[in-house]
Amino acid sequence: MQNKFIIIIFLLATAFSLRAQNMEVSGTVRDAESHLPVAGARLTDLNQPGRQAVTDIDGFFRLKINRGDSVRITHPDYIAKVVRITSAHPVIEIRHKAVMLHQVIVTADPLRDAVHSVSINDRAKQISQPRNVADLFADVPGFSIQKRSNTSMEPSLYAFKYEQMNVRYDGSSKVVNACPNRMDPATAHIIPEDVSKIEVIKGPFSVRFGQSFGATVNMVTRKPRDYGPGFHGAIEGGYETNGQNRVVRSELVNVTGKWAYGVEGEYRKFGDYTDGSGVVTPAGFTTLSYSLKAGYMPRKGRHFYAHWHQKFGRDIKHAGLPMDSPVDDSYLINLGYDAKEFLPKTDLSIKTYASYVDHLMTNGYRLKEPRPNYPGIDARTPVYSRTFGGKVELTRRPDKNTLCYFGTDADIIQRDGAKTVVVNVNPNTGQPMNPPVVKHFSVWQGAQINDFGLYAERHQKLSNGLYLSGGLRADAVYGFARHPDPGLVQIYGDIKPVTHFTLSGNIALKYRHSDWQWEAALGRGTRTPSMLERYIYRFTVGEDARQYIGNPYLKPETNNQLQLGLRKRWNNLQAGADLFASYFQNYITAVINPSLGSGGGGCTAGPPMAPRQFQNVEAYQYGFTALLATYLTPELRFHADFSLTKAYNLSLDEPLAQVAPATGHVGLKYQRGKYWFDLRSELVAAQNDFSPSFGETATPGHVTYDFRAGWQPNKHLLVGAAVLNLTDAAYYNHLNFAFRNNGTLNGRRIYEPGRNFSFYLKYHF
Repeated sequence: MQNKFIIIIFLLATAFSLRAQNMEVSGTVRDAESHLPVAGARLTDLNQPGRQAVTDIDGFFRLKINRGDSVRITHPDYIAKVVRITSAHPVIEIRHKAVMLHQVIVTADPLRDAVHSVSINDRAKQISQPRNVADLFADVPGFSIQKRSNTSMEPSLYAFKYEQMNVRYDGSSKVVNACPNRMDPATAHIIPEDVSKIEVIKGPFSVRFGQSFGATVNMVTRKPRDYGPGFHGAIEGGYETNGQNRVVRSELVNVTGKWAYGVEGEYRKFGDYTDGSGVVTPAGFTTLSYSLKAGYMPRKGRHFYAHWHQKFGRDIKHAGLPMDSPVDDSYLINLGYDAKEFLPKTDLSIKTYASYVDHLMTNGYRLKEPRPNYPGIDARTPVYSRTFGGKVELTRRPDKNTLCYFGTDADIIQRDGAKTVVVNVNPNTGQPMNPPVVKHFSVWQGAQINDFGLYAERHQKLSNGLYLSGGLRADAVYGFARHPDPGLVQIYGDIKPVTHFTLSGNIALKYRHSDWQWEAALGRGTRTPSMLERYIYRFTVGEDARQYIGNPYLKPETNNQLQLGLRKRWNNLQAGADLFASYFQNYITAVINPSLGSGGGGCTAGPPMAPRQFQNVEAYQYGFTALLATYLTPELRFHADFSLTKAYNLSLDEPLAQVAPATGHVGLKYQRGKYWFDLRSELVAAQNDFSPSFGETATPGHVTYDFRAGWQPNKHLLVGAAVLNLTDAAYYNHLNFAFRNNGTLNGRRIYEPGRNFSFYLKYHF
């Protein structure tokens, strides 16, 4: 009897033990200091590495494990931690790495976070081949992409575009395009795979990153110390069928005590693609890039670093522009020093940078495939830009509830170049010109813009969960042209240097709770006119064939923006929305001015057209973004978002130009163990709000689907595949340019690629 009793007890205990071992954990990862949720933390069951989970925006995760298993939590901004799971609803706290302040805008520290900010780090994009960094913004609510070619793509947010977007690398440095047609935007000069995350402040709500009229975009590149001690490396590559596109990248990193250094390189070769209508779009390009990085820490809290990046672009086709680029080269160098506790309770950061862009655009010279009008017209435009700058910032934390920034920064932009047009054949009669007509035009007229700024920003914890922040910034901007074009002088008289003094500021209140948060911010952002807006003279730099004429005496434009945000979580359901409204004073846009005459100097033939002249106008914008996400099962996540922007030109009584239509995304992501699947759809409405004075027309809506899948058999290997534009839809975006100087396709919008199969492989150690 006793033996039977022992056997029964043993069997019951065994059954209970087996039941207890298999458990579904639903827990939260949060910051150890602020106790706020940490999004993007990866949890790996060390007993069964195939079992993994990633925390959502509220730090929430689900993971099937055995009771008592050890789980490793990793995050780029936090110290890795291993915990033993014994509860079904654990709350895990992790601590920040000693990251340097110049690298961070968005953290889990409410005192350090900028209001209305978001961090973009999309793993799904990593298993398809981005053309440039702008591709990474495509599915982010509120963002749209303007496309002139496969490399000339730029993100816009709400109604902000071009220089209204304050685009930075690692919190300070920048690369300025040399081409007046923006063939070489800031997003084209960095290796997309080198960007660890993109941090966005959605309005003029921080004064720490230079002049900020609209959004600030900070592209954070990978640092050797991010990998931790030891020797690390990676090799990855991808292939796409539509265009026979190939990408190869490799890197080596070594971190040993005081020293950290790394080297990486990439090669991209893209071909012409076929859109959903079967039309071949000239889209080929070849780039070769490399970077060298080094850091030295003589002692804890002191860090010297130097980063060098160089890119070589060749044979770049620009379907939406009248010329192509046989050469587009650039370099960027960053030098810096960071010191924690440089003074009592005060940190110091010193940064300096220099960048250079050497760009050549032609319609035939050095091109493998000349444009149709060559050699009847031979147009060549070599241009360059030089940018220098730096930043000195003190970060003071007098007590645990207060954080203050004080700093000064500078950006110096220099550009020059000339355009030569040789007319060998009369475009009107087709007869040879004997001798040929030769014309020379100055592009940038030896222009320079110097921007020097001072700022102060304070973040204050008022009570548990309630935070107040505010900042003030003053800029002195000095602009001049060394040799202004005679035509510009004829319009404006003597072109004198102009100095603008501007004042920007913001104030914000935010409240954060474990289940919900709200933010309210009011900002005044200013931007002085760009070099193109001031000094360009009779160049076709827009979507149509009209020439543009600058205005040296434009006033700085001002954005007065109010933004409200709310996020809420109910168990597995998350929802949120942002509402924004702006009143623009002295908004800068280009307006057709028939009184200036049609002029000449283009490389294409056509009827005379009145040029556009840059002017100040009054305008406004308003809109919202909304998001919803929920776990349908522990492995299956549903997410959706919607964004709408309305903008109006009060001076011309019409919609503001170049504003994307209402856009939504709906997706399902399934992740279990070593593999995941991601199905996304993009729904874009027709755009019937357009600017007639800008030559815009209504554009139709479209719906597209992308499917991506990934498999990680072990911690070293990642395999991915994707089918992009699954239904082979024929579509284009409202902001896409039309074909220029391309024979029978002239005036047809540039459609996006049709169905495209993508394959990706990465090995790292």
